[in-house]
Amino acid sequence: MFGGSSNNSAGNKSESDSKSDKSPSPEPGPGPSAPAPIKTTDQAASGEKRSGNGSPPTRQDTGGSTDKKRRSSSVSSRASSLLASAKNSLNFSQSSRSGGSEVSSQTPLQKLGKQDPALAVPQGQHNNSAGESMPGPKSTFRVGVWEDRNKKCRRTMEDTHAFLYNFVQTPALNEVSLKDKPEGEDRESVSSDMVESDNGYFAIFDGHAGTFAADWCGKKLHLILEDIIRRNPNALIPEVLDQAFTAADAQLEKLPLKNSGCTAAVAVLRWEDRASNDRSAIKSARPEEPVEMDKAKDGASNDEATKATNSKGKGSGRQRVLYTANVGDARIILCRGGKALRLSYDHKGSDEVEGKRIAAAGGLILNNRVNGVLAVTRALGDAYMKKLVTGHPYTTETVIQADSDEFIIIACDGIWDVCSDQEAVDLVRNIEDPISASKQLVDYALNRFSTDNLSCMVVRLDQNKEAAVEVEGAASQTVARPPSVYQRLATRPNPNPL
Repeated sequence: MFGGSSNNSAGNKSESDSKSDKSPSPEPGPGPSAPAPIKTTDQAASGEKRSGNGSPPTRQDTGGSTDKKRRSSSVSSRASSLLASAKNSLNFSQSSRSGGSEVSSQTPLQKLGKQDPALAVPQGQHNNSAGESMPGPKSTFRVGVWEDRNKKCRRTMEDTHAFLYNFVQTPALNEVSLKDKPEGEDRESVSSDMVESDNGYFAIFDGHAGTFAADWCGKKLHLILEDIIRRNPNALIPEVLDQAFTAADAQLEKLPLKNSGCTAAVAVLRWEDRASNDRSAIKSARPEEPVEMDKAKDGASNDEATKATNSKGKGSGRQRVLYTANVGDARIILCRGGKALRLSYDHKGSDEVEGKRIAAAGGLILNNRVNGVLAVTRALGDAYMKKLVTGHPYTTETVIQADSDEFIIIACDGIWDVCSDQEAVDLVRNIEDPISASKQLVDYALNRFSTDNLSCMVVRLDQNKEAAVEVEGAASQTVARPPSVYQRLATRPNPNPL
């Protein structure tokens, strides 16, 4: 009984040894020469997998994992090399097609410039979108521009400006209309009949939803306006401005970027013979839709401008007339005797008159925005909202008073958000250099924590050259010279002493 018990114990021990060793070899005999069992723990520790059936290790047993890693690494490296090769070939093809410049870096305006040469005109001095334009010896005004992206608040600069000295010459009284000319005559023959005069064009465009619309208007609007004036030399300028704005708006609607738009503030300074012409100083461009000025903000300034201009508008001889047109909230300010006269209208969702117009057109104002989206109620572009956001401008007409009108300020809403009209006039009235004056206003807005792009244009009217231009005949062709000290004493005091 005890012997059997000891035999069972020995058998169990041998069986447990066999299980623990997991060796395929037969159970070792009791002799001293029996080989030591192979331990699998050493194999496991070495990181290798072996089959437990006693057969020699196969490729799959010993290197399957390593091969899989190698294959994965090979595929990954091959994919990386193919991707790098594709990038290199793509860059090479783009550079070869564009002559060394990357096509991907071209803006939509640059691409359209291949079809329309006007859009390919390089920027002029002071980043002038209209190209290079310099004052002549008879110029009676000087233009200064300053702009700032306001990098703390804005990633891109969406403002654009344009100005031209010697813009379309004013037609003489005996000017023959273009419609009476033979159809074969070109622009050069028509312009030869124009009387030379130092007219000016000044504009600021504040873009939204990108820079496309503002950049396009900076290079095209003055050309559209010039074309209409040449074809209709005796047409009323406020009507011509309205036609130019709506024509530009219609062209933008046909271009690829439907959501891009811009506000616009445009001024045209012209010499005209107004012997038998007495027009109101300030009027709306849309007679069928009278504009009710905000009494608190616009009424006082515009009433004063109208009265003062009507009194000066009567008389004969050549007079200088300032025409303005705007859509959106960029403003045009005239300094008259140190007082700010606003010659534009803020088209905003907060305006009651514009709100009624939007409602009548089927839209609504939400949070002072058109359909809760756009802050301005009039703009160029914005084709997707064109039924509500019209491109018809508000226009004014002002006869310049040589003894009291000093300068014009045209600026985007980034300036006016933190600066009133009169503050702007007071800041720059004693700064003769228009560039320095523009910079002063931009710096002031930055210091007042404006959060928008900033663009400002100051047009300083040179009162010392008035006589050389306003006299008809041979005197108008002479080169103007600054008056002597005695001549200055004989005239009214200069409101802007040097």
